[in-house]
Amino acid sequence: MPALRFVPDSDAAWGSDAVVQAYLDFYAINFAQTRVGITHGFGAVDVGGFRIATHYWLPENPKGTLVVVHGYYDHVGIFGNAIEFGLQQGFAVLAFDLPGHGLSSGEQVAIDAFDHYADVLSVILVAAQKLLPAPYFAMGQSTGGSVLLNYLWRYDSARPVPLLARIALCAPLILPRGWRFSGRFLYALVHSFIKRMPRGRSRNSHNPDFIRFVDEQDCLQSRTLSVRWVGAMKAWDQQFRRFPPLERSLLVVQGTDDLTVAWRYNLQQIQRALPNARIELIPGAGHQLVNESSDLRAQVFTAINRHFQGD
Repeated sequence: MPALRFVPDSDAAWGSDAVVQAYLDFYAINFAQTRVGITHGFGAVDVGGFRIATHYWLPENPKGTLVVVHGYYDHVGIFGNAIEFGLQQGFAVLAFDLPGHGLSSGEQVAIDAFDHYADVLSVILVAAQKLLPAPYFAMGQSTGGSVLLNYLWRYDSARPVPLLARIALCAPLILPRGWRFSGRFLYALVHSFIKRMPRGRSRNSHNPDFIRFVDEQDCLQSRTLSVRWVGAMKAWDQQFRRFPPLERSLLVVQGTDDLTVAWRYNLQQIQRALPNARIELIPGAGHQLVNESSDLRAQVFTAINRHFQGD
């Protein structure tokens, strides 16, 4: 994978390779071929010892840039709905595979600290600014929401003018479902001698085609859970509870049928830390909001679009 330089001519050249085209077609994210006037840049950004697979889709006259940050186990390939939403709204779109996910380097779905995720985001955003236009909007799913929250406190709040103009968090992760009752005790028992645990079948969406694809066809999915990542997640919860409140508005979209995160606890913590956050509940929606059934997904993107437009 060549380096991504945020120079359209060179960044788009590798994308014409047959293997790259097969990858883009398989995941239905080949928007440079399916939409008029879109340039697709694809390559690697080196950050903190990781080689991060990074994409951008650039329309002819973008009104800003949408940054898409995926969740745990996920990768850019399964976020076509979010990328297409951004393009439909007239944004350039920037997306990357987190360390240990998709085509990025790193031990599969493992990390030592959630700070590393935000460090990756920060470096990529700095590099992208020489090409992709402001204002910058951001959408994070699950762990991607954690990445944006981490970035918000550790990077954006220290800037005189925040880089991220508006942020939408979809089912953001502070703690997973069941952690406070059984998960933490299981982790305490096994973390010293077990590195990975089997992953169960997906129950995070009411879209059967998406569930079938993730469980049976997606070769970039990990079939195990990293215990080291669980330790980093545990530390993230403690870190987030220490963050001082910020007078920053953002949107949190949360499904009421989410079986993945402890969403009531998570919303409580977010509202403490961000008293101006707006919560939008989607009745009956599961965890994977950007890959929900079409009717539920439409509600998610309608809420995000209103927020991005300042409503």
